[in-house]
Formats: sequence, structure tokens, C-alpha cells
Amino acid sequence: MEKGNHLSFPEARFGLTKKETFNPVNYREDKSEPRAHQQVLGMLNALQQNFTSLLNVVTNRLSYDKTKEVAFDRLYKEMEELKQDQELQQFRPLFIDLILLIDRMNNIYNDKLELGEHNPELINVLQTLSHEVLEILYRRGVELIVAPSNKFDPKIQQVVDVIPTNNPAEDNMVVHMVRHGFKYKDVVLRPEEVIIKKYNS
Repeated sequence: MEKGNHLSFPEARFGLTKKETFNPVNYREDKSEPRAHQQVLGMLNALQQNFTSLLNVVTNRLSYDKTKEVAFDRLYKEMEELKQDQELQQFRPLFIDLILLIDRMNNIYNDKLELGEHNPELINVLQTLSHEVLEILYRRGVELIVAPSNKFDPKIQQVVDVIPTNNPAEDNMVVHMVRHGFKYKDVVLRPEEVIIKKYNS
């Protein structure tokens, strides 16, 4: 048979060379890549959900711990206040008796000084006993009241006498402390008794 002329195919257009032949088996579409890509996306989504859940658990836990800490602090404070009130009610009579004992020793000391009787041994005994009683009170939470300034403070002081003054700058100025004041922690057992100046306008 005589071969006629044939049109030439643009093999490069179809991805074939002249020496290659088209094999449908080799040209099969690879569907494994999209499937693997979907699996990776699914794993990432699952990890993101798990991380979000874990973050919520941690956040809730921290919030719970903070709330629990505040509740325990408040409970501890209330228990301390209740304990303090019970101790004060129980030991208040003893505290007052010891404070009065200090007053008596101070009165004896001042009387001896006013009479001009100077007895070193007696003074030493009074000072030693007074310091020991103060130490006993201190161990129980009772302390001397120390005024922060020379201005009268009604929260911790009580006026027992007034001295008139014409100077307005001296109004309510403490000029003399008559008796020591004592406090149990933040509770005033006995205010400090003082003499103040009062301005007369």
C-alpha cells in the first residue's frame, strides 16, 4: 500500500515526544496527595481544638485557684479576728490587773521622788519589776501606746486636764502624759491620759 502524506501532530502540546508512546496506565491521576493533605488538615484542626480545650481548662483552673486563694485568705483573717476577740475576752481582766500593778509601782516611784527620798535599791527594784511586767504583757500582745506626735489624738488618748493658751498653734497640744496607755494588738485597752493646751479665741 502506498503511503500518502499525513499531517504532523504537535506532540509537544500533549506532553509526548516522538519516541514516547501514550500509556494509559502510566498517565493515571495521582489521588493520594489530596487525601494526605486532607488528613493533615484534619489532624491540625483536631490539635487546635484540643489546645483550645486545654487552654480553657487551664484558664478555669487559674480562676478557681485565685478564687479559692481569696476565700482562704478571708477565712483565715476572720478566724484570726475571732481568735483575737476570744483571747481578749479571756485575758482582759489579767491585762488590766498587770497594768494597774505598773501604775502602782510608778506612783511609788514618783512619790519617793517628790518627797526627796532617794533610795537606789528601791528604785532599782521598782524599775526591774516594772520591766518584767511589761515583758509579760508584750509576750501576750499588749504594748504601750506611743503617740506619733504631740498633737492630741482622741483615738488613743484621753484628756484629763486642760491648760488655756492664747497661741492658736498650741491648740490641742499635749504638754504632759499622766498615765500610760496600753493596746492589745489594734484594740485600745486603756487610752493614754494626757493634759493638753486649749486655745481661747
